[in-house]
Amino acid sequence: MTDPNTKDPLKTLEGCMGEDIEKMMSEEVIHDFKNILTGILGNLGIAKDWSKPEDQAYPFIEAAERVTKQANQLALQMLADARGGERKHFDFGLSKIVRDSVDLMIGGSHCSPRVQIQKELKMVRGDETRIRQVINNLLVNAKQAMSSGGVVSISASNITITEDSEYQLDPGEYVKVCIEDQGVGIPEENLLKIFEMHYTTKKEGSGIGLASCIHITKEHGGSIHVASEVGQGSTFSILLPALEKIDSDAILKTDERVEGSGTILVMDDEKMVQQIIGDMLGIFGYEVEFASNGDQAIQCYERALLKGTPPKLVIMDLTIPGGMGGVEAVKCLKDLDPNVRSVVSSGNPNEPAMRHCNEYGFIASIQKPYTLNDLQSMLANTIE
Repeated sequence: MTDPNTKDPLKTLEGCMGEDIEKMMSEEVIHDFKNILTGILGNLGIAKDWSKPEDQAYPFIEAAERVTKQANQLALQMLADARGGERKHFDFGLSKIVRDSVDLMIGGSHCSPRVQIQKELKMVRGDETRIRQVINNLLVNAKQAMSSGGVVSISASNITITEDSEYQLDPGEYVKVCIEDQGVGIPEENLLKIFEMHYTTKKEGSGIGLASCIHITKEHGGSIHVASEVGQGSTFSILLPALEKIDSDAILKTDERVEGSGTILVMDDEKMVQQIIGDMLGIFGYEVEFASNGDQAIQCYERALLKGTPPKLVIMDLTIPGGMGGVEAVKCLKDLDPNVRSVVSSGNPNEPAMRHCNEYGFIASIQKPYTLNDLQSMLANTIE
């Protein structure tokens, strides 16, 4: 007689496989969604490049860019949720997150942003998507606190916490992000309540935003502090433990247009993505060859090498369903030409090859979807 408490191994296996399949399907859908966003953001970037700020359509193009970037943030959150409780921590810089969040949350609103980032800002370690969520939430609160407009000041700097510091944190090096508004302020009696779950003074608020912010920050070994005066505004300070590494993005890249020549090889299985990347590279003066998988990329590169005109750069999609992806292909390209310069591209920033591209044979990485400016910055830093 079978013990009713004994689990059926086959059913257990089927259940595990079902969960894995659902997870893989979710990630595949998000991957496809990211490719669509790449097409949208790329076309918007080209339309913006061909327009002038005084054109009637220009602010609508900028607004569409911001909405598309917000959709990308949602996709990143969905990707994290698709992995269930899996929360991997990586080293990352806060400067790009701050600038991106300001552009998304404050850009196009009735508020004016003022950003100041220390040049030698240190990196932090954690879940980048969740820290981005904290900064986004605090910027939204700052904007909502100023219904008549005003300036939102955002700064990021290194700070040393000592034993007698006002912050209740272990002594050491931290990165501090301050978000200061000129809004209505918070009454003193409410300051201790604002981080409580479901506490809110907004008619349509859930009271979850600030509670999740403090929870996420504490999980990362940091804290959030607030100073406020009614009628004068509020300042929220996020503190996170700092690493010794310096955030290379802290120094703002020049917006000077890249002008190049020669050929760039683009490997991507999506024709739409090939087209938009080709169009963007064409704006910078490059000719483009395309490959749909690693095998085709190797053949294209080998033909060009035999002619004595190898591509100046190879931009390779990390994952090619049913075909050779970037990691395997770059190894073969290096066998053909040890001097090959390859950049890996993916919509998932947490992939090992994206985080540690040099260890996999690439010279840089670029995350989908990317803007014309993102592409320009990458080209300026990779093409000799």
